[in-house]
Amino acid sequence: MKTSPARRALKRLRQLRARLLPRRVFLCDTGPDDAVPGVRERLEFFFGPSQVPVTTIPARSLLPLFYHGPVLVRGTRKADTPTAVRIASRVLDVDEKACFVEAWNWHIGLEYLLGEADQAQARQIYARWKSALPAGLHRAYVFGTGPSLARALDRDWSDGYRIVCNTIVRDAELWHHIDPHAIVAGDGLYHFGLTAFAKAFRRDLALRLRESPKTIFIYPSMFDAVVRRELAEFQDRLVPISGGSSTALHETVARDFELPELGNVLNLLLLPIACNLSKRVGMWGFDGRAPSDQLFWSNSGKHSYPELMATLRETSPGFFDAMVPKDDPEKYIRSVHGDVLAHCLAAAEKDGFTFEMLHKTWTPALAKFMKAQGGVDDVAI
Repeated sequence: MKTSPARRALKRLRQLRARLLPRRVFLCDTGPDDAVPGVRERLEFFFGPSQVPVTTIPARSLLPLFYHGPVLVRGTRKADTPTAVRIASRVLDVDEKACFVEAWNWHIGLEYLLGEADQAQARQIYARWKSALPAGLHRAYVFGTGPSLARALDRDWSDGYRIVCNTIVRDAELWHHIDPHAIVAGDGLYHFGLTAFAKAFRRDLALRLRESPKTIFIYPSMFDAVVRRELAEFQDRLVPISGGSSTALHETVARDFELPELGNVLNLLLLPIACNLSKRVGMWGFDGRAPSDQLFWSNSGKHSYPELMATLRETSPGFFDAMVPKDDPEKYIRSVHGDVLAHCLAAAEKDGFTFEMLHKTWTPALAKFMKAQGGVDDVAI
C-alpha cells in the first residue's frame, strides 16, 4: 500500500541519519526500578548483542540529535521529549506498567537501530518454498492452540496445506502428525521477548525446525533481529514479512508481500498465508473464549506453557491490564475476533474464498462457518 509523502520523507531522513551518524541507544528512565525482569536486563537482552552504547539522559536532552538510535522513555511521556528529537529519532515508551505495547516497542527500537529485515531475501525464500509445495492440494488448514487442538491427532490432514502457530511446538507428537508446511508466530511478549515463556517457545521451535527441514518460519519483520541471532542455523527458512496498512487479509501477501494491519495470529498470519495457498481454508483449534475462561481464552495444556504464564504477567502487567481488564475481560476478543474479523472474512468470501470451522467455537465470527450444529464439545468434520 502507498504511504503518504510526509511518511516517506521522514523515513528517508531517518535512513540518512542511520548512514551518517554513530549509533547509540538512549534511555530516559524516571520510573521505579521494580520491573520483573528489570530495565537493565531488558536492555541487555535486546541491545547487548549489538554492542551499541546505552546512555541515560534527561527527558529534554538534545543529545539524540547527534546519534542514530532509539530513545526509550519510561516513567515519563514521549511528549516531554523535544519535538526535534521525536522527528529525527524513534521515541518509544517502554514503561511496563503504563504502556500496553511496551513489549513490542523494544523490538521496534532494535529494528530502528539495526535496520529493517531484508524483504527481497524473505520474498525469495517464500517463493522458493511455495514452488516446492506438493501439487494437487485444494485446501489449506490453519491451527490455533485452543483445547480442541489435542483432538487434531484423530484426523488425517494430508489433503491440504498445513500452517500451525506458535506453542504447538511443545508437542512433538502432534507436530509430526500434522507435518506442517509452515509455522507462524507474531506476539512480541509471548514469543520474542526475554521471559521464560518466550524462551521455552524459541527452544522448542528450534527443536521442531531441526526435525522438519522443509518447514519454514514466518513472522512479522519487527522481530527479525532476535529471531536471526537465536535461530541463525535456519537462515534459509526464516521469512520475516513487514506490516502493511491494508486489512484485506486474503490478498496482502499475494499483492504486496505484506501482513495486514490486524491483531492476533489468526488475522495477522495464519489466514493471510492460507489464503495465499488456497481459496478453501479449514480452521482447527480456535475454541474462542468460553464464559469460564480466564485472561484471553483457554489453551491446550499440551500446546502451551501454563506453568510459565506468570512470567508474562510479571514482565508486562500493562499489557494484560489494557487487553483483559477486570471490568471488561472480553475487550481483546471483540477487537480482534469480533466485527473486524467478520468483515475481513466477508470481504474474502466476496472474492471467492470459502472458510470452514471444523469444530464448535465460542467466537461468533467463526461460528457461522461451522459445518454442523450441536453441543460445544461436538466435533464437526
